[in-house]
Amino acid sequence: MSEKETKANALPFEMERGFTAMPNAVSDFYVKHPRFTPTVERVYRYLLQRYNADYGYAWPSWTKIIDDCNVSKGTVKTALKTLEHLELIKRFKIENDNGYDNNGYYLIKPIEDEREFYRKFGDELAEKYRREETEDMPKSASDLDELERWL
Repeated sequence: MSEKETKANALPFEMERGFTAMPNAVSDFYVKHPRFTPTVERVYRYLLQRYNADYGYAWPSWTKIIDDCNVSKGTVKTALKTLEHLELIKRFKIENDNGYDNNGYYLIKPIEDEREFYRKFGDELAEKYRREETEDMPKSASDLDELERWL
């Protein structure tokens, strides 16, 4: 399939200004995490939009994130901490020649395996999501012993 055909199939309509894709794993799993609020998603999507493939990271200033996402400084601070906690970004300092420092943001591939996501963050999820993880897992010590014998 050509690049043009791929772009044409990405959306059911054509966009002059383009669009920003978000990994399905984020909308399937990470949205279940109590700290992954709609505002965190907005900041994450913004960082994806600002990603520069030539450099391998995004580097919008806090002021730019605040203005473009229409959120407060405290909200940006919380969102970035959450994205780091969920290991979706890694922040680093960029020292500029003009004396101003800026943050850079490496975007980390999200966990795509549901079981791995639940192993990593299951204790932090709401009860209704934690049950999903354990439905097909051993229910008692004897079940676990039986599983170990089988392995």
